[in-house]
Amino acid sequence: MERKEFSKQELLEMLEKIGEKLGKPVVAFMLGGGAMCFRNQKISTRDLDLVFENKNQALAFCGVLPELGFGKKGRLEIEYEEMKAEGIWEEKGGFRIDVFAGKVCGALELSEGVRERSGKLVVFGKLEVRTFSNEDVVLFKSVTDRDRDVDDIAAIVKTASLDWNGIKSEIREQTLHYPNLPTLMFNKSIDLKEKHEISPPIVSWLKRKSNEQILRLEFKQRLEAGMTKEQALDSLAKHGFSKKEMEKLLES
Repeated sequence: MERKEFSKQELLEMLEKIGEKLGKPVVAFMLGGGAMCFRNQKISTRDLDLVFENKNQALAFCGVLPELGFGKKGRLEIEYEEMKAEGIWEEKGGFRIDVFAGKVCGALELSEGVRERSGKLVVFGKLEVRTFSNEDVVLFKSVTDRDRDVDDIAAIVKTASLDWNGIKSEIREQTLHYPNLPTLMFNKSIDLKEKHEISPPIVSWLKRKSNEQILRLEFKQRLEAGMTKEQALDSLAKHGFSKKEMEKLLES
């Protein structure tokens, strides 16, 4: 059954209730559909995605939710299990909050750049809520496996002037601990083109970075299988990797 959706006014009312209950200062970063609602990029959202700098902040926030009628879901849909949320909380009216601590999807971090680009939305009691930038909403929606996220990315691209160089910089930083990011984003850009006829200006760059990561992985696997460096390179050449790509691999 399709879940109920909530307007930005309903989101604000719930955040205010939570802020009034908190006994210590907490900063919540809003990503996803919630952030889009407050930029009028969509009229409602099915859930509120919030990420906190650390587990202590997340626990302080979640600690007051039962007082407002929320219960923590025991079983999650497969797509939310894969997102590795700290907790999914829902109250009887269907209002749902997805809580993340430090990382989203078990991979993308609340980096310094993400924090700096965020904007203060509201302060209710001891709760400060900040919204992710358009660029970072696009980035984080690119690593999920939910069909509707492609539609959300399209809505952002159509309504906002994005700093694509800034997105590339954040990808470089996040790739240091999440090497698969360029491949996931390239695949999402293909979906965006097929479904919405939108081609981000960094598609070629994403494809190149994706190929580099695939090449490194294939090279590593061959070495671990007992091949010498020369044998591994020869095997990769037979699989269509160019000399230029191979030279770059050796340099890295």
